[in-house]
Amino acid sequence: MKLRLGKDKLFRSVFVILPALIIVGGIIVGIAGIVSIPGGIYAGATVPAGNSGMPFTAALHAVGSLQDTIAGQSAATSFGPANANVIPPATIVLSPNSGLVRATTSPNVKAASPSQSSGQSGSIEFFSNLTLQVSSPQSALTKAAGIAYSIGGYVAFSSSTNNSATAVLRVPASEYQNALTQVEAIGNMTNFFSTSNDVTIKYTDMNATLQSLLTERDAFVRLLNQSTRLNTTIAIEGYLQGVDAQINSVQSEILQTRRLIDYATITTTFTRGVVMPQLSLKVVASPLNGPTPLSVTFRAFVKGGVPGYIVNYNFGDQTAAQGEALIHTYTKAGDYNTTISVTDSSGNVKTSWVMIHASGAPVGFDLAGFTGIAANLFFSVIQGIVEVAIVVIPITLVAALTFIVIAPIRNRLRSISRASNGKAA
Repeated sequence: MKLRLGKDKLFRSVFVILPALIIVGGIIVGIAGIVSIPGGIYAGATVPAGNSGMPFTAALHAVGSLQDTIAGQSAATSFGPANANVIPPATIVLSPNSGLVRATTSPNVKAASPSQSSGQSGSIEFFSNLTLQVSSPQSALTKAAGIAYSIGGYVAFSSSTNNSATAVLRVPASEYQNALTQVEAIGNMTNFFSTSNDVTIKYTDMNATLQSLLTERDAFVRLLNQSTRLNTTIAIEGYLQGVDAQINSVQSEILQTRRLIDYATITTTFTRGVVMPQLSLKVVASPLNGPTPLSVTFRAFVKGGVPGYIVNYNFGDQTAAQGEALIHTYTKAGDYNTTISVTDSSGNVKTSWVMIHASGAPVGFDLAGFTGIAANLFFSVIQGIVEVAIVVIPITLVAALTFIVIAPIRNRLRSISRASNGKAA
């Protein structure tokens, strides 16, 4: 029988093709399992107590368990949870007394923007009163007048003594904020008061009153032209004089109100005293660009003004912090216009801006992740080979045994049939 098997080409082909079929089928099953069913077909199954002695089943579950362990470690160490939260920006304040202290960052907080002059709608009067300490009141008065004239305004009143000077400036309403800023820069402000008065309704009423008086005057003029009696004429002329006086008064009031609307009033008092240097702010930031997460060190250098400074940062990524020196980390790529403003004890404000460019993080090779994926694929293929072998080998054995049993019977029947045919011949 062994000799016949050894010479049979069919059996030789089976013994060659069968291992190749198992290996190829195992690779296909393993790859399909890692793509569609994590852990393979039997990775999550439990071994029945009665089958604990089966070698194929024990090996299958050992491979499945090892595959799951490696895959779990790879996912945990290399890739992290699928729904991991994005790291928010962080800020650290550099405190000279206590080292590093984490700052309180608040989302959606914007730093105060610098004063901007804007055209005002409606009829509004603006008034400001300020007191400035200067080294020379007379020189300050000259500077204030120059500011008013340079923007189309004028000096409504001025006076000066050895130790003080006063100027009432009228400047175009559209240049009110600009003029006020320039006047404040002449000296150290010690007092400030500002008001505004909406006279839209008053201005409308005065114009209506004027129209009514003009209509009344026209009526008296018509009566005067029709009058034929001396007493009546004298009476009408008296009424006309009264109406004309009222018209002149209302027109004068309208003109004055219109002037106050078109020209804001800045009343400035200059007093002699020691002048503090103007508030100045210089910001140094490093680095100005780089890949995320980008940690930028900000340092604000403040001079002048009245000591007791508060430095505020708006980092442009919906976070803000306070401190003269700090480190802020940008976690998302983009261009960020960081606004830094300083306020001294007198309320003077100085603002500066720094542009930060954060680029995307560089892409590197994850050796740990690659090793995990390779190991996961290897054990998945081994598991697939075991699964295919469990199915194919029993079928092949049954087919071989069937062929071994049937082949002699078939050959015997053929021999009997040939012998019968020979005798008949």
